[in-house]
Amino acid sequence: MALKILHTSDVHIGMKFNGYPEFIRGELVEARFKALANLIQTANEKECRLFVIAGDLFDKTTIAKKDAERVINILEDFAGDCVLVMPGNHDYDNGMIELWDLFTRKLSDKIVVLNENKVYQLAQTHDLDVAIYPAPCNKKISKANNLGWINELHELPTAALHIGIAHGALEGLSPDLKQDYFYMQVSELEHIPVDLWLLGHTHVPYPDLELVKGHKIYNAGTPEPDGMDCSHVGHAWLIEIDEQKNVQAQRLATGYYRFIDTEEIITDWDSLDRLKQKYLNETATQTLLRLSIKGRVDRELFNQKQALYQELEQSLAYVLIDDSGLGLKITADVIDQEFTAGSLPHQLFMELIAQNDEEALQVAYELVREVKAG
Repeated sequence: MALKILHTSDVHIGMKFNGYPEFIRGELVEARFKALANLIQTANEKECRLFVIAGDLFDKTTIAKKDAERVINILEDFAGDCVLVMPGNHDYDNGMIELWDLFTRKLSDKIVVLNENKVYQLAQTHDLDVAIYPAPCNKKISKANNLGWINELHELPTAALHIGIAHGALEGLSPDLKQDYFYMQVSELEHIPVDLWLLGHTHVPYPDLELVKGHKIYNAGTPEPDGMDCSHVGHAWLIEIDEQKNVQAQRLATGYYRFIDTEEIITDWDSLDRLKQKYLNETATQTLLRLSIKGRVDRELFNQKQALYQELEQSLAYVLIDDSGLGLKITADVIDQEFTAGSLPHQLFMELIAQNDEEALQVAYELVREVKAG
């Protein structure tokens, strides 16, 4: 059978963003709900029959009832046949989690929670001749993944398509050096005779391509960036399988906010203008910027830095600036203004200027300023 799937994961509804000021914190929390709603809208526009969330729909197992109900209402807007939601390591289900009890009590038949180690035959409930093999998480950390029960199957049940869904660190993609997060090897996944693997956990997409054909394993990444260590724009996969089980996928850009953690060097007015052009653009209101500014500039430009910071703060969603590496460029004019001609410091600085030893000049200037300030 032919099938079109919207594959996402790691939405992390309920993430608090406590490290950010209150004025932007609420917007970041709300963006995760909007990201999920936008994914549902995209899936409807693309006429997907299956909507898959491969773990970490929620950021933790203790979510406010109103937030869980809001998520359910969003998912109910899916126009296709079925929404599959699998617990990840952040929103794990060990059989005693109130979140999942609440979630399942409120669901319609359209939404299926994949929290059991069993084959879900969608033909029996949703008119989709698809067998689903989930590997959900029952704890936050585990040395072992949950693929074992699938490996123990003597044969796969009859179905037109067989789809595995797993949550955990993927070999070569995830920064899981101690293999604590349901670690999975690519060869391990390929050994299991399903037609497609849909993964969650790592917040970047896999493969790292926009259009893919013939690939079996896909990691969705997060649809909405969530911190300064997440530099991409947020992604999900639109996956199509034809009657011959040929797979092709398109990586979708899905996020609203963009996190940028970077360093810029300012040396003159041109470099200042380039910095403004880079960040004061049409996406400024969607940008959270942590900026380290370095360089040596003349006094006139140095005195303009506060105006620059104010402009960035007024235009960007959020900005945090470290300018400890930005200093005044020491010139003869600066020395003449600050030190009496013929004085020992004045003679020293002028000699260093004559020698064109900028590094020694900067060090000597800062030392003298510290002594004077003390």
